[in-house]
Amino acid sequence: KVAIKSAGKTLYYAYGRLLMASTTLGGSYMSGGITMKEVRKFMNPRVMGLIIAICMADAVYMLSLYQAFAWISPVYVTAIKRGGGIVLSSVLGVTLFGETMAGRTFPIMTIVFGVTFLCL
Repeated sequence: KVAIKSAGKTLYYAYGRLLMASTTLGGSYMSGGITMKEVRKFMNPRVMGLIIAICMADAVYMLSLYQAFAWISPVYVTAIKRGGGIVLSSVLGVTLFGETMAGRTFPIMTIVFGVTFLCL
């Protein structure tokens, strides 16, 4: 928490992502799991555009999460994040993949009401 306040949320986020990427890619390269042949696949403009869009969406999400932690209790933020994620994944599953809500409606609604009452 001290690192976030002293360095700023954006810088803290950037260093965290840079550290994660360097250890992941470095370890994969050193073990022989990644070669230039695999890297060239990502140089396609369409693929690169999708990667940049995903990175931007992740940055907005994480910086919003850090700001929420700064404004309200982390307990509320975590509950809202987890409950919202369950609802969002259920809705996307039904609309995009044709999943059924049979047997899941009551547990999901229990989570939604619990998070709502927690925040009231």
